[in-house]
Amino acid sequence: MISARNFAENTIKHQKEIFNSWGILGDWNNIYTTHNPNYIKNQLRQFYKLYTKNLIYRDTKPIYWSPSTKTALAESELEYNENHKSSSIYVQFKIEKIPNLGISIDKPMSALIWTTTPWTLPSNQGVCYSTKLTYCLCTKDSGKTIFIAAVERLEELKKIFNCHVELLQILPDGVLSNAEYRHPIYEDKILRFYPANHVSDDKGTGLVHTAPAHGPEDFLVALENNLSIVDLVNEDGRYRKEAGSELEGKFVLLEGNEAIKQKLNEQIVHQSEITHSYPYDWRTKKPVIIKASPQWFLNTNAVKAKAMEYVNKLKFIPDARSKIFREEFSKQIDKRPFWCISRQRKWGVPIPVFYKKDSDEIILNEDIIEHQCKLLEENGSDYWWMFSEEKLLPEISKKNIDLSTIKKSEDILDIWFDSGISWSNVLGEGMIADLYLEGNDQLNGWFYSSLITSLACRDEPPYKSIYIHGFAVDENGLKMSKSLGNVVDPVEIVNGKKGQNPYGIDVLRWWVSCHANYAAQINVSDSVLQTCAKEVQKIRSVLRFILGVLNGYEDGKQEYLDLSFLDKYMLHVLNDFHHQSKVHAEEYAFNKIGKSVINLLTNEISGLYYSAIKDRLYCEPQHGVTRKAAQFTLMQILNVVSLNVAPMLPHLVEEIYRYIPIEKRGESYFTTIHSEIQDGWKNNDVKEIMDIILDIRKNLNLQLGSASNTVDVNIKLTNKLFEAFQQMNSLEQWNYELSNILLCANVNISTDENQSKDYHLEITESQKLACPRCRRMQLDKENDLCIRCIEVLNITGNKEYLSMYSLFHLKM
Repeated sequence: MISARNFAENTIKHQKEIFNSWGILGDWNNIYTTHNPNYIKNQLRQFYKLYTKNLIYRDTKPIYWSPSTKTALAESELEYNENHKSSSIYVQFKIEKIPNLGISIDKPMSALIWTTTPWTLPSNQGVCYSTKLTYCLCTKDSGKTIFIAAVERLEELKKIFNCHVELLQILPDGVLSNAEYRHPIYEDKILRFYPANHVSDDKGTGLVHTAPAHGPEDFLVALENNLSIVDLVNEDGRYRKEAGSELEGKFVLLEGNEAIKQKLNEQIVHQSEITHSYPYDWRTKKPVIIKASPQWFLNTNAVKAKAMEYVNKLKFIPDARSKIFREEFSKQIDKRPFWCISRQRKWGVPIPVFYKKDSDEIILNEDIIEHQCKLLEENGSDYWWMFSEEKLLPEISKKNIDLSTIKKSEDILDIWFDSGISWSNVLGEGMIADLYLEGNDQLNGWFYSSLITSLACRDEPPYKSIYIHGFAVDENGLKMSKSLGNVVDPVEIVNGKKGQNPYGIDVLRWWVSCHANYAAQINVSDSVLQTCAKEVQKIRSVLRFILGVLNGYEDGKQEYLDLSFLDKYMLHVLNDFHHQSKVHAEEYAFNKIGKSVINLLTNEISGLYYSAIKDRLYCEPQHGVTRKAAQFTLMQILNVVSLNVAPMLPHLVEEIYRYIPIEKRGESYFTTIHSEIQDGWKNNDVKEIMDIILDIRKNLNLQLGSASNTVDVNIKLTNKLFEAFQQMNSLEQWNYELSNILLCANVNISTDENQSKDYHLEITESQKLACPRCRRMQLDKENDLCIRCIEVLNITGNKEYLSMYSLFHLKM
């Protein structure tokens, strides 16, 4: 059988290999593990530090107890079963006396109590009422018994009992303070009523059965009124012999419940079965109970105020759900007056204390702790269970102790204490982590335990911000589980399931970045993954085009003045995109970066720039100024897009980097220093002119569709706009640039003093013929080349070449 330690180490090794293959950065040779001896030694010392500060103590309190695993459980170790069924009974507690009633009653009186845990009735020590409610005497169907209940609950009781409930008498305020009743199970016991804040009018009868061993509110009432903590349930969840021979050995949640109902018999006024949310052990999937147990606790009340103050300033990521997270985290901190940090298991980190057998007095000091650290170093973390008390105690402690009178602790530390104390092992002295990352269920788990232990130990928080991710669900929104068979394994996404093509690691990373980092429930399905695959392919295709046209590119400084208007506009767009992406990155809004990247590639780059520069790339001289300007701009597009998608698509970016035609290339994209985005690229004047041009383009497309390449367009501008255009380019340059941007044969801009709108379009069919090489409408007769193409090809009047060229294009 594989040991827990071997299982953990094999799992860690496997996960490290997978994380490495997925391109997850980390110092993988220096990870921390909670089963490492150095980690455990630090943990034992932190435990003792809190003990000396009186923040850790041992006491008997009601806690969640799992009969199936025989251990205490924390709230974070519970799963709530929404379909759990419980017995619901309304039972009468016979009134012994009400000294201040003031009226004569000739019928027997009972307090009417509602409970969904009949098994706790043997441990009853009182009945609680609220000073804010009004109580009355009432009867059910004019019966023989008079009941005491809250007036505010009578109408609801009528519906539940499905009968007439008659109000007989309103009781004076405070009349229950001296009232007494007989115990419902052990009738020889006379008990009292007590005021309590947890009693409300939203359910039950307004009177609450109180068993301090089985409820946190009940326990507080017991402390306030010096009541006994009567626990009649053992670690198996069965009644002890002290409960009586009729109950002894019965499992409280099954036959124990039934035995109590049989014992109550006619005292039950009404009974039914309810389906409600109930806590289950997350390991065994079986119900838990609340029972009093001697455990170790951390006094969270001592740091609660400081924790609440810090949470109000804490940065929650993603910001869109920060208000919800803040409220939930505050609620988790506020509702827990203590934290049970002990568990009953034979593995884990031992609570390194000794007890006197006759009194349970604690024996613990610094010498004992340091001796444990030495034994741990020499013998491994199982030493506590390997050795007797004689070996576990240091020599200095044994001098004054009779070893036959002591026993070692059989408890271990809660795993949330194990992980929560990680800050003290990982961070340096006085350091605070920039970020903790986990799922939203850790607001009462790791996030909570880390904050509480750090504040308790060193009076400062462990983190500056917390990143809270959601949970994956299937395409129907159902939580993934093995029983439903709807679990999607990320390894299968990368490598492909049987009979399916693999998506690859970049698609998985893109899904995480764009879909899984901001939602509470994250859909993962083939349709979503296919969308991600198309988006990744879009990025690959657009960047691959750039690689294909960088032949002859010289990686040098490009003069801004040599750039075309469209080049300058693209640099302006890149500048805005990059700075906005930096804002998104600082907010961890990778989904917004992903959306911006796809919009940029689809619209400005593919839809506008690529189509407008093809003439420059393919028809201008190879080392001409305009082609070099286009290559420079394309290189900036490649750099900016790569820089912003590299954290999400590292494998793709690394592959692209290896094909960039530059002389000096680093070993890897991720170890190379990349040039900064130039602030001079931002040009609002260019942006304003481009907005007009794009509006013209939109108007032309509406009128002509895709058949604009054979038309001439005359654009009449207002004087103000015409002057702005002239400051950017000469009219000849505008003709060339606008014909490429608008995809027209020729464009002419002019001004009209009577122009009221920004522009007016006049569209005519071009009278020119297309050059067989560049396809621009520049010729007066067929089979000629335009002047630009003749100069590029350096052939003048070569009719043989021209006829061959024309024949080639006709076949195309």
